[in-house]
Amino acid sequence: MYKTQTPATDWYFVHPNAVEGHPPIVHQIVVWAQKENGETIGLIAAGERYQVEKEMKTPHLVSVPSVVGRYIHLSELTKQEREQASKRGQLDIARV
Repeated sequence: MYKTQTPATDWYFVHPNAVEGHPPIVHQIVVWAQKENGETIGLIAAGERYQVEKEMKTPHLVSVPSVVGRYIHLSELTKQEREQASKRGQLDIARV
């Protein structure tokens, strides 16, 4: 459980792709959640659109992957990171 949850606007979690030579993975942070121990973490949406529509999976929020990565604001995303977020439907590239 979380003590508090606060909507996140324009924040992302970026980590290297496990496949060498491929672009980084970019997750949009939906909510900042404070754990009982005081630690604040980002929560991301789980359940891709095709899983929700075709496999009848319920979308839900999960913590970011347990990998080396960083939280980063939209204004600091590189061009490549913005493109990756756009491909996942997490960013309207025209807005940036």
